[in-house]
Amino acid sequence: MKYSVCLDAVYAGGDVADSMRRVHEAGYGAVEFWSWWDKDCKAVAQTAERLGLQIAAFCTKFVPLTEPQARARYLEGLRESIQVAGRLRCNTLITQTGPDTGAPREEQRQCLLDGLRACVPLLEESGVTLVVEPLNTKLNHPGYFLSASKEAFDLIDEVGAQSVRVLYDIYHQQITEGDILRSLLPNLDKAGHIHAAGAPGRHELTQGELNYPNIFKQLRAAGYEGYVGLEYSPQQAPEEGLRAVLNW
Repeated sequence: MKYSVCLDAVYAGGDVADSMRRVHEAGYGAVEFWSWWDKDCKAVAQTAERLGLQIAAFCTKFVPLTEPQARARYLEGLRESIQVAGRLRCNTLITQTGPDTGAPREEQRQCLLDGLRACVPLLEESGVTLVVEPLNTKLNHPGYFLSASKEAFDLIDEVGAQSVRVLYDIYHQQITEGDILRSLLPNLDKAGHIHAAGAPGRHELTQGELNYPNIFKQLRAAGYEGYVGLEYSPQQAPEEGLRAVLNW
């Protein structure tokens, strides 16, 4: 299991190169972020190479997968993101599903499924994995289409390609359903990335009701070899919370 630090969350509003330097000095070997189109990707690549940091993941363009008329625009955004991923030596792209449009849910689900299947040739050609993220609709993302982990894992089964997997966000799933280990551990083969934040509050992992030292111990014991992205809003100096996790 490897750690990655989400720059747009932990160092929100900070200079990207300086934030990468601080992550490196805190003892981490990887970073991730949300949007690439508002960043100097050449500078990101140069800084990553200079510091020896891996770019673990970032988001593809925010185009709904639940709307049939948006399919071509989504795929074009994915092509652009794959090109950027190649320049940044990044193997994982994050996607959201988009909103619940109000159409019958089964129609939206089929649209989402068809859209993900259309992504597979692009992903397999590039060697990039696309991870689909369920989000909680109770607090942070009302109106979002996909929230339950079981529905996400079932969807990935139907896509049937190793290049499309789930981003399991522990914070979001704690709010949506709880029972983190029993929903995640049996499905680790379908999880291409994991996110973590304290719940409630979405602050440091040392805060809240989740026993992260035990969760991480269980992930290691189950053989998870992917990244856990630390994606939270710090209430103290970022390095304090980051070093606490490494001390576990």
